[in-house]
Amino acid sequence: MWSDAKGASSTNQKSSFEKELLEARRISNELMETVRGLLMQEIQKGGFASAVRVCSELAQEMTSRFSKQTGHYIRRVSLRYRNPNNIPDEYETKRLLEFESFLREKRLSEEYVEIVEEKGVPYLKYLKPLTVGALCITCHGPKENIPLEVQAILKERYPDDRATGFLVGDLRGAISVKIALRK
Repeated sequence: MWSDAKGASSTNQKSSFEKELLEARRISNELMETVRGLLMQEIQKGGFASAVRVCSELAQEMTSRFSKQTGHYIRRVSLRYRNPNNIPDEYETKRLLEFESFLREKRLSEEYVEIVEEKGVPYLKYLKPLTVGALCITCHGPKENIPLEVQAILKERYPDDRATGFLVGDLRGAISVKIALRK
């Protein structure tokens, strides 16, 4: 955690921080579980080639839906993105680079939170690092290990794909949430 409510300027902001931190956790966990569930269903129904659709279409739709439903900024970001919609902004890039360092040092936490001010408005910024699991390797691992059918789909949908070559345990990216705090 980068900072906590100590930087909050008032009791209201501290209360808002705690409330919005719980909301950020809920949103990111629910999004992660929803996407994972859709992915597992699709793998069982149609295999990994079929599962590419979940990541390329449904995961984007779910992320957008969560953002609209909650009214908060939420997205999945990665330095080695597959979908250009997942390119991190400057703040997220800085944090993802820190996460890579933390992972190498074996001190990557499950979440990171910070209060930042943008144009006079305090925001809770929450990032939940995502690491590569064994299942992810089929589509995100070393290219020579990705099934040819999956490679063909990825090449067609993502000609500038940067999301391969991962190993189990690598940092894949993060779920990024930004929520305005009451002053």
